[in-house]
Amino acid sequence: AVTGWRFFLAASVGSCFLFIIRREKFEKDQFWLAAVPGLLLSATLILQTWGLLYTTATKSGFITTLYVLMVPVAERFFLKRSLPRFHILYVVLALTGVALICELYSTLFSTPKLAAEGLSLTEIEKLKLNIGDGLTLACAIAATFHILWFGWIGSKIRSSFAFNNYQSVWAGVFPLLLSFGLEPWPQPAWADGSLFGLCILAFGSTLIAFTLQVRAQKHISPSVASLLFLLESPFAALFAIAFLNEGLQPLQWMGGGLILLAALLSTLFATEVAESQ
Repeated sequence: AVTGWRFFLAASVGSCFLFIIRREKFEKDQFWLAAVPGLLLSATLILQTWGLLYTTATKSGFITTLYVLMVPVAERFFLKRSLPRFHILYVVLALTGVALICELYSTLFSTPKLAAEGLSLTEIEKLKLNIGDGLTLACAIAATFHILWFGWIGSKIRSSFAFNNYQSVWAGVFPLLLSFGLEPWPQPAWADGSLFGLCILAFGSTLIAFTLQVRAQKHISPSVASLLFLLESPFAALFAIAFLNEGLQPLQWMGGGLILLAALLSTLFATEVAESQ
């Protein structure tokens, strides 16, 4: 329901801006072009959220970023594109950085050690491989094809804002239909900030951020895009420090540095590849 409503609200506001304020015409071809990426986007978010019911956020974050490894392979296979020099090395550096930021190493202890630290059986089970990890892996696969699809249709997108609006329609309809049959009808929650949080998801993360993403992916390769998406980890850490008074351990700072370095080097060499082609 959260996934459906965030895209529904974003599409509603976007449609008002497009068709009432700017008085643009409905573009049928762009609407249908947005169908596949919209459905892939909703599938990515649904699978990730569903997986979090059974696994830890740490494992979910690490498994989700496996799409960074999947995108170059899929791009080479489906789009026949060359990769930047040493791209696999940058991927390994970035994934190492994500593992350090997420403190993945802290989940590798044995069950007796975890029990001795006071963890419950449920918490220990979440640290082991389970159905949630499989769902999150499926999320990474969906994210891979969402990025790859933009590499294929990028030249056909005329307006990034309009295309994202059509994508939001498709991404919202599918989860809303599922929620009507599988979940209880959500109750309004004014006091605890839930409505405010939903608005942030709808207008910040969906309407604005995905519009910028669509615009960017018209001009960069899927491989570089997948690496740049890893910047979510260090940026999340910086905002957590600024607004939530959280801190990072030295190894986590090292992980953030590896992610930034991998993204920077990949972007530089991606320009080299584009010029040679």
